[in-house]
Amino acid sequence: MVIRLFTALAGASIIAAVGVWTFNGVRPAEAVPAFARQYDVQCNVCHTRPPRLNSFGEQFHLMGFQMPSAARPGGLLDALREEGPASALLNSVAVRAVGGLFDYTESPRESERKFAPPDEVEIFITRALTPNLSVYAELEFEPNAVDFSRTRGYFERGSTFGLGKEAFFMANLGGLLGLLGASTMEMGGMTMVGRHGGFNMHGPMLMAGKIDPSTNFSYATNRQLILDTELEVVKEPGNNRGTVERLPIVPYAFASKFFGLFKNRDEGEPQLPTDLVMYNTRGSPGADFHAMIQNNLLLAQAGFLRENEGFNTYGVLRLDLGERGGFTFNVSGLVNWGFGVARAPDPMDTERPGDALLDRLRYGLAANARWKGLDVYGAVIWDRLFNVPGALRQDFDRTAAGLTLEVDYLVHEQIMLSTRFDQLWARGLREQKRDGTVVSAQVRYYPWPNIAFFVRDSVNVRSFIEENPLRSWKNQVFVGIDWDF
Repeated sequence: MVIRLFTALAGASIIAAVGVWTFNGVRPAEAVPAFARQYDVQCNVCHTRPPRLNSFGEQFHLMGFQMPSAARPGGLLDALREEGPASALLNSVAVRAVGGLFDYTESPRESERKFAPPDEVEIFITRALTPNLSVYAELEFEPNAVDFSRTRGYFERGSTFGLGKEAFFMANLGGLLGLLGASTMEMGGMTMVGRHGGFNMHGPMLMAGKIDPSTNFSYATNRQLILDTELEVVKEPGNNRGTVERLPIVPYAFASKFFGLFKNRDEGEPQLPTDLVMYNTRGSPGADFHAMIQNNLLLAQAGFLRENEGFNTYGVLRLDLGERGGFTFNVSGLVNWGFGVARAPDPMDTERPGDALLDRLRYGLAANARWKGLDVYGAVIWDRLFNVPGALRQDFDRTAAGLTLEVDYLVHEQIMLSTRFDQLWARGLREQKRDGTVVSAQVRYYPWPNIAFFVRDSVNVRSFIEENPLRSWKNQVFVGIDWDF
């Protein structure tokens, strides 16, 4: 307990030191990411604080990263002419470095302290090519990537660089509906379906490539301010296969939730209970269609994603109640069906994948309320598996659930307080499954709007179980950085 307190105070001291330097030292020119540079606005126009979107930022994303009031009719050609090739290229690129600089993990068996570089560095390339077509791509560098192979199990493969979570184009198909006879109107060079003063619809928008569709959900999977932790693996002396030592802390509502599943048969890679799957993926190949109806009162979304050896389809409806006195509220419903998206274990040897491909039904609700500096968002998601082999049914529970609730409060322009509650009612193989409950608290300090230093403490509320990687720890403290430029 004393060490834990000392570690947290040390992290706070680092942040305080940076703050003193910020106010008393020389401040460099303020850096802003690509979209802000393209539209000549600050980051907080779209973000409460990156990566969390505010209401305007959500609409900006839904409309294909376009601002109708500032759209260039000639798109990229106008940008090249007005800004010049070099400036247009620079304004199309942004970089994000994120991760822990130091972490401390406490368990009854042993405590661990380590310094580490940021978990990942992402390069974003994005630009509106025309008022109705945009592109977006991420390149990702990971200094300590974890991989899996059939012969080696889990292992740290060192640094990797390649395509990141998302890479897609987004196109407004409203003009296509106009060609088919629908009434249309123009807004900043963008085509909308409907008429002024009557029914109106922005879209439908097509987002295709490697995508994360949950950005449109009331709780976006990859845009919470309390970041996911990393998977930790270990290789015991005399054993040539690495195993999972500690599962990452993620929003449990969106996790796989099942112990004992596999992603595929050839490699035999396990699907961990904390893997983010289905609609709530970090990024998967697929296509997404969404439309904003009646001045954004209703969002309709449908699409499909590739997953492991199968694919899944989804439908979402989101109701936005508008803004009154600084208060906004929206609620979303999700139905998601996966065809052959996971593989059951072999009934004769549950350490190996079997022959049966499993279907998955995912459904749930999410809601988001904002008032001034307060941002509250949560989700409850149920998962049910189908086609479990008869020989496994007595030893395998098929229905799981997860609940996540996060509260962020911008106390000051430079101070953000956050807390999150995660509850996992895990299922799967009965001899392996364990429920999980985690409470996290975090302080972020922003010397500039796009740079954050944070101190975070996550507590395992459940009893410690050494042989179970979900609960093989009691407390984790992190000091880290989240930098967009």
